[in-house]
Formats: sequence, C-alpha cells, structure tokens
Amino acid sequence: MSFWIVAAALLVLALAILVIPLVRGSRTQATDHRQQQNIQIAREKKQLLDAQLAEAEIDQAAFDAAYLDLQTTLALELERGEVRDEGARGNWMAPIVLLAIPCASIALYLVYGEYRVIENPQLTQAATQPSQAAAPQMSLDEMVAAIEKRLRENPDDAEAWFLFGRLHLAKQEIDAAVNAFRRSDTLMPEEPGILFALADALAMQNNGSLLGEPEALVQRGLQRAPNFPNGLWLAGMAAEQRQDFSAAHRYWSLLLPMIVDDATVADEVRGLLAALEQRDPELVKAAGDKRELSLRIDIDDELRARATAETAVFVYARAMQGPPMPLAVKRLRLQDLPLTLSLGDADAMVPSMKLSSYDQVVVGARVSFSGNPAAQNGDFYTELESVDSANPPEQISLTIDRVK
Repeated sequence: MSFWIVAAALLVLALAILVIPLVRGSRTQATDHRQQQNIQIAREKKQLLDAQLAEAEIDQAAFDAAYLDLQTTLALELERGEVRDEGARGNWMAPIVLLAIPCASIALYLVYGEYRVIENPQLTQAATQPSQAAAPQMSLDEMVAAIEKRLRENPDDAEAWFLFGRLHLAKQEIDAAVNAFRRSDTLMPEEPGILFALADALAMQNNGSLLGEPEALVQRGLQRAPNFPNGLWLAGMAAEQRQDFSAAHRYWSLLLPMIVDDATVADEVRGLLAALEQRDPELVKAAGDKRELSLRIDIDDELRARATAETAVFVYARAMQGPPMPLAVKRLRLQDLPLTLSLGDADAMVPSMKLSSYDQVVVGARVSFSGNPAAQNGDFYTELESVDSANPPEQISLTIDRVK
C-alpha cells in the first residue's frame, strides 16, 4: 500500500510541475538554469529506465523506444532555449495533461511493470543475469537507424527530423544535416531553435561563412527569440564576418550575462569582445558608458500602515526580455520612503550583467516582508515596464500601491 501512496504523490507532483505553468501561461526564458533543469530531468528519467530494465520491469525494445523519445525531447528543448508565451495554448492543454498523464502512466505500468512484485518480492529473482547489467548505450549508427525507422512510420515528425539533423552533424554529414533541418523547419516553421541549427549547418557547409541565407535565418530566429543564446552567438559571428564590429560587440555583450555560469564559454566571449575593442577603440568608450535612472519612490498610505518602519524595501531594474535576475538593485527600509535615488550600473548584482546591457527594462519597488528580494505572496509592490534605459525620463515616479 505504501508503494501506491508514494507513486500517487509523485504523480501529483509531476502533474503540478507540468500543469501550473500551462495554466499560468508563463514565459520561460533562455537561461542556463532552465537548460540544466532539462538535463537533470533527463538524467533522472534515464536512471529510472536503467533501473526498470535491470529489474526486468521493461524489456530491451521498450527501453530503446523510451530512451530514444527521451533523447529527442531533450535535444529539441536544449536547442529551443527560450520558449514563446504559450498562455492560450496552455489553457486548453492543462486538462489534457491532467487526464492523459495519469491514464498513460497507469496503463504503461500495467503493461510493462511487474506490479505483482509488491506482494511477491521473490519475483525480482526471475530476471536473468544479462538483464541486470547496465543498459548498453546506443551508438550513433544505431540511433540514426532508429530515427530512420521512426520517420518511415511518421514522416511528418518535426522533432524526429530535428534530431536526425543533430545526429548527422555529430557524424560530420553536413549535407544530410542541412536537409534534415530544412525538413524540420518546413514542418515546424519559425521555431527559433530549428532556424539557428539550420543556419549553423549551412555555415559549416559554406566553410564557416554565415553571410547570406544563414544570417537571414539567424535574424528570423532572433525576431521570435531575441535573447536566445545560440542566436546571439551566431548573430555576433555573422556581424564580425561583415566587419560590423559594433553589431558584433552588441550581440556578444547581450550574450555574456546569460553564460556567466559557464566559465569556459564566458571567457571565450570576453576574449572576442576584447579583440573587437582592440580593432575599434570606440567600442571601449561605448562599453564604458554608464547608465543611471533617477527614481522617486513612495508608498500608498494605507499600505504603509500595514507594515513596520524596518520592513525591507527593494528598488530594482530588470530586463524586459532576458535573464530574470535584476540588473540593478538597492535595499532600503520602509521608513526611508519617500526617497529620490539613482539606480544604475554601479548597483549591478553581477558585474557582467548591467543596466547598460539592455535598452528596454522594467523598474519596480517591492516591500518584502521576508527580507528576500524574490517576490513573495503578500508583498506590496509597483512596476513600470518599457523604460528606455538609454534615454530615460528625467525622473521616474514609483508609488507602491499593489499587493501580490
């Protein structure tokens, strides 16, 4: 009985993770944090598949099929990086997910699982020695063959065509990769991850040149996902090849804050920026320009009466589209309000991610009862969107008058 209770709890947790974002229609962003989550989830699913195979809960054929689906999904998720606002779609998907996942989970377990082992543990001894060994990894050729079989059965599977292209790239079969990505783009048009992958493959086909069609594909992708890391990388490379060092510097400056957690890649981008600045000294001056916003912060009298004088107040600016981490932040106390202050590059939480890195920002002020800058239910706040940090108003007035 305890097994079923734990299983039900895990199922409810999985549904919550999946359904809540669908209902809210939240925007996920192109961040390394999200990609690491996808990788970790995939690892855990792979470990579960290994365990099921070792315990003879599924056979080798079922394992291979599930593993292939897992690889396909992970590859496309990592390539997407940033997902568009899907609120409308999430609203109708939520009930489908709520119904389909429990039904599918139970059905698959009853087909492939050995539920009788709960009452009869000795059934686990029936597994043969070979099946208890670690599951073998599929070779590239085996994965290609499996994808080919999948495409014969469903030639309109855009994700399978995408993975097919990635596999051909891994095998250095550039022409085949280009054809696969083109097919995927036809089936799933204007998907940024596919556009960037196709542009990259075309550049490889053209001795590394991104000029012409590859750059046009990159720009199409950036129109849909302006903060897609791979897109910014490719756009910078294309601009450098066109000798447009200012544009290359701008693209890579936007990219740098998104990859600070990867020291190797971040150092490479810093090296590229430094090389551009050596070529064009004016870029150093532009990079050195500091931005500041003048803010007048106050709070509604009724809300002021509901908090103590020592309650923390955070004033912040964050990118309209980009990493969720604030670009600049200051901590005050409620008793300090009303107050006029400056918020700028000097208030950056991360030196490489500053207010001057983004033209369009959101500025806000939040009364935090937890003392934590992250938003919490019950906090008092106000926000103003679409502030041009390059040409801001002389002064921005913010009055805290809302409750989260």
